[in-house]
Amino acid sequence: MSRKLILSILILSFAFLELLAIRQEQLNTVHEMAQLHLAIDKGNETIHSLSLEIESACSPSQIQQSFASAEFIDAPE
Repeated sequence: MSRKLILSILILSFAFLELLAIRQEQLNTVHEMAQLHLAIDKGNETIHSLSLEIESACSPSQIQQSFASAEFIDAPE
């Protein structure tokens, strides 16, 4: 009887250790996913700010100012 009890306890202990290892892997995966999401959000913010800079630089008023201030050189005939 005592052998069966000890064997059952050992088997349950190993099963619980496996469950703990799986849970730790899940936690590590969730943490890595959160890190990746933060990096993606940071990249998206950078893209958005660059997009705004491009839009302002290519706006019609900015292009008109550039043409107005540019010096045109006559092409040789």
